[in-house]
Amino acid sequence: MHANNLSAALLAMASTAILSFVDNFVLAVTQDHGLWQFQVVRALMIVPVMIVAARLLGQRLWPVRPGRLLARSVIVSLGLLIYFAALGTLSVAQAGAGLFSAPIWVMILSAVLFRVRVRAVQIVAIIGGFGGVLMVLQPDPENLSLLSLLPLGAGVLYGLGMMLTRFWCTQESAMALSLGVFVTIGLASLILLVLGEVGPWAGQAGFLTSGWAPLTPRFLWLTVLQGAGAIVAVTLIAQAYRIGTPSYVAVFEYSFLVFAALWSLLLWQQGTDALAWAGIAVITAAGLVMALSERKAG
Repeated sequence: MHANNLSAALLAMASTAILSFVDNFVLAVTQDHGLWQFQVVRALMIVPVMIVAARLLGQRLWPVRPGRLLARSVIVSLGLLIYFAALGTLSVAQAGAGLFSAPIWVMILSAVLFRVRVRAVQIVAIIGGFGGVLMVLQPDPENLSLLSLLPLGAGVLYGLGMMLTRFWCTQESAMALSLGVFVTIGLASLILLVLGEVGPWAGQAGFLTSGWAPLTPRFLWLTVLQGAGAIVAVTLIAQAYRIGTPSYVAVFEYSFLVFAALWSLLLWQQGTDALAWAGIAVITAAGLVMALSERKAG
């Protein structure tokens, strides 16, 4: 288990470094095209590549337990779609702070839904971690809206999906887990894209309401870049959760926040203020405390 956890930690950090880099370019896509078109085109690019890659690598794509894989795919996909929706208005570090609050919400839901005993030190870590998320998001109380809380919803769903990865889907290949998410996101986005053409918000411009727009070379290369990075990153993190202890792997996923802040500075010269850096440190510390306390309790 120790060797597995070490490998899982390295996989998780590699995944976050790649994903935090390519996600910086989603905001550039929003200038000309909507989220749903981006996801549909990305899925059309990714799925054939993954099928060919799985055959070349000898990885099984057909699920061992289709129902469980479907449930996991839907939950993770919803979380990631909410995260991408947040990227239309927030920085990668801000949206990521909500997404990687996942361990906090998993512990809360475990106590509420499954009556798992939460120790005093874990309660302190939960409160501290939530405070860290707010320090990074820095919501304005006067302009608080559902949109500003989107990243937190992404964290709830993502955390549940990663739990299912470990406890329901260890028999599935990493490629099958990744393909399930990309196909689900693609199909859901296709439905929303159609609604953007004929639904109640047809004709409205906006990252979440736009219909189909003419493809441009800029849109295509940005989508290829983001899609290629996503294939590698999602496959790496799926493998990490397959072989490692979820609470242990989750701690190393927090490196996403650090990488996101660094990439924003290097790519766009957008610095992260002191309060946000303090929030990143608090979130990481809270995750570490929860992981260690869970290990001791086990």
